[in-house]
This record gives sequence, C-alpha cells and structure tokens, in this order.
Amino acid sequence: MDPARLKGIAMINLDDVEEGTRELERAARRGFAGAMITEYPLETRRYDQPEYEPFWAAAEALDMPLSLHTATRRQGKIRGAGERTIRDATSRSTKAFYPALSMCDLIFSGVFERYPRLRVAIVEFELAWAPHVLSTMDYTYRERHEEALYRFKDGVRPSDFFHRNVFLSFQEDAIGIRLRDTIGVDNMMWGSDYPHSESTFPQSRKILAEILAGVPEEEQAKIAGGNTARVYGFDVVQLGKGG
Repeated sequence: MDPARLKGIAMINLDDVEEGTRELERAARRGFAGAMITEYPLETRRYDQPEYEPFWAAAEALDMPLSLHTATRRQGKIRGAGERTIRDATSRSTKAFYPALSMCDLIFSGVFERYPRLRVAIVEFELAWAPHVLSTMDYTYRERHEEALYRFKDGVRPSDFFHRNVFLSFQEDAIGIRLRDTIGVDNMMWGSDYPHSESTFPQSRKILAEILAGVPEEEQAKIAGGNTARVYGFDVVQLGKGG
C-alpha cells in the first residue's frame, strides 16, 4: 500500500468507550488516518452523553477524523440484513436521518466547542439534506432556548460548528452541488465508492464532470480531492501525479 495515495480508516466499537479510546490510540500508532464509528448509537447512548468525552478528546489530540458511515446504525434492522421488505426502500430513501441526529447531538451538546479541532465526516449520505438541517438548527438555537439548553460562547451558531468541524462525502448529488454555497464548498468531499455496486466506476470522470459542470475550477479542485487531502493529510501535488 502506498501511504501517499491510500490510507486506512479504523473501525472502532464504542460499546465500551474506554476500550474504544485505546483502540483509537492503537490505530493512530499503526498509521491509520482516521476512524469510523457508528452513524447512530443505541438510543440510550447517543453522542450527547458525557461518557464519550474521553473519546472525543483522544480523537482531537491524535488528529484522527471520525467518520459516520452509512449502514452502521446500532438499533433496529440494518438495511439489507435478513429478509428484504418494503422498509429497505424506506430506509434507503431516508438514510440521512440518522447521521443528522448524531450531528445535531454533537453540535447542540457543545462537543465541537470543547474540542474545536475535532473533525467528523458524514460518509456516503450525499449533500442536499444538509441546508435544511443547518437552517432548522440555527432556528432552534435562536428561538427555542428551552430546547437548545447548551448555549455557545461569543454568539456562535450551530451552523458555524458544521462549517468548521463537519464534512460530507457524496457520489452523484447534483442537487447538492447547486446548494454548495449554503453547504460550504470546503465541507464537500467526492468519492467514487469503488468497488461497491453503486460506485461511479468505471465512469467516474464522466459522471463527476457532468455533476460539476459550471462550477469554478478552484471549487471543483476542492470538491474532487483537495478537501479530502486536507482532512486526511494527503499531499495534493502527489495525488495529482498519474491522474
């Protein structure tokens, strides 16, 4: 494996946070570039709970971005597991609901205020869902003080933490590209999802060119690779060699 072009992401189980923190530290020592945790934990152990504080602190200190990856939630039937039902289609069509909950829990409980260098990537959930959530987060924080109990310092809004600490990966979300000014060009990371069946391979360049048609070249460069290089520590010049 060429570490200049390919980096590993560790899979971390947080059923035991202390054990999960030790595993994160071990992954960092072994050269992994980040770690994947469940997109949505058990309802009684959501990410607003104080038990996760040592893990967030370790991820920040180790400079290990965390990923909330699709199809990893810890409650109920995971899409595609066991007998197929109509609910698989329902789950796929609404899959961004669960990482959106986790993201809001992290933001509203002040995790990113306490750990300003902690980065979280919401992986393979596309883009277009985000603007509405950002708007409703800010509205809730501004208008519903009895619900948004944790109050941020210096007039910071929930959406500010999103733009500083959260990244979204996508494959073919042309609508999300049109909403990039709201989402934030610096928060968007394209991926082909090779070798899965929904991958854009072997037409990735063609599909990406169509999706990014009309987008300024500087923004295209960020979305297609620059942001990913920045988050995971790739050398952009090295990535450009050989296409």
